[in-house]
Order: sequence, then structure tokens, then C-alpha cells
Amino acid sequence: MSRENPDTKILPVFVFDIGGVVIKWRNSGQIYRYIAQRYRLPIHPLTGALAPEVRRLESGDGDADECVERVLAGFGRRLIAGDSGGLLLAQPFKEKARLRKGVVQIITKLRREGYRVYALSNTCLPHLKVMRENGWPHLFDGFFTSCELGAVKPHRDAYLAVLGAVGAEPSQTVFVDDREENVIGAKLAGIRWPIHYTSIERLKQDIERILEVTTHGE
Repeated sequence: MSRENPDTKILPVFVFDIGGVVIKWRNSGQIYRYIAQRYRLPIHPLTGALAPEVRRLESGDGDADECVERVLAGFGRRLIAGDSGGLLLAQPFKEKARLRKGVVQIITKLRREGYRVYALSNTCLPHLKVMRENGWPHLFDGFFTSCELGAVKPHRDAYLAVLGAVGAEPSQTVFVDDREENVIGAKLAGIRWPIHYTSIERLKQDIERILEVTTHGE
């Protein structure tokens, strides 16, 4: 008598990155260019000064208004009337970030078939506000962000905080991200199926392969 494969009992839990996977958003360089143009500042020095501040905001440390004001002051600039640090960080994201429909369809299909699907995004509060205004968290069973967790991918605490909150084990988790370092971080955190997102078609193939394994065994 053959021994039952334990994989047949596994129901995978899915965790998707947002920027670069679920939404079309290149990177924070779009923010730096926007502010540089608006305040007539050289892009490279501004990026060097602002990028560390944005990373702090993504970890939940600091205030967006204060961070941007401090950076601008370093270049001898003051906020233009009507501007705020949060608005300057949010405006390019609000204008340019758009849902990737093919990935949304994959997420909708997975949830319809009974799989739990969550989001884990490295983001700051101004961008989180935009995502909430757009209703994007409702695409998922749960929506987690680095600025609220106080942990940023690829640090293992970010992945484990989400899994702990939803009651899932790393050994039953599929994680999808477009950044290789975050995929490696997921693997180091014990996540069984880390997927490096490169295209919608490849993502479909990777997920189909995983579901085939969990349904019929390796």
C-alpha cells in the first residue's frame, strides 16, 4: 500500500507584493524626479538625501512632512504654499500607479477557488493612504505594509509578522515579489514557494505548478 503524500493536504497561502507586481509602479525614483523638478533641484543630490528618509518612512520611523521639509532645507528650499511632505511623496504615486489587471485576475481567481491571498508591501503612510483611497486593500483577505508592521522586506521579521497574523506557516506559503532580494529574503525566512515575478504568463505557470504539486503530490 502506498503511503499518502503529505503535500496533498497542504492548502497554500499566497502573499503578493504590491509595487511592481499588483500595480505598475517603477520605483521611488519617480518621486525624487517630481520633487526635483518642482523645486528646481539637481536630481542626484536630492535622491541621495531623500532616499534614506523614504526608507525610514517605510519602516514606520519618522513623519513624512518633517522628513521632506528637512531635506529641502538642506538645499536652502522651503515648502511651496499648499505643499506638504506627505503630498509631495504621494502625488507621483497617485498619478502613475495603476493596477496590473492580469495579476488582479489571478488574485481574484485564487480567492474564488478558496485560497487565502494577502498583500505585503514596503511602503510609507502617504502611499498607503493612496492605496486605501483606491480600494486596493479590498482585493485581498488581508493587507500588510512595512510602515505599519515596523519591518521592511527583505528582513525576515516582515514575512513572519504577516504569517503570524494570519495563522499560516512558512512551509505552506507562496510569496510573489518582483525584487530578487525580497524573494531571497522570503526563502531565508523559510517560505516554501518564493516566486520572482517577471511576467503575468510566467506567474500563471509558477502558480499552476505549485497547485499541481499541492493537489497531486510531487
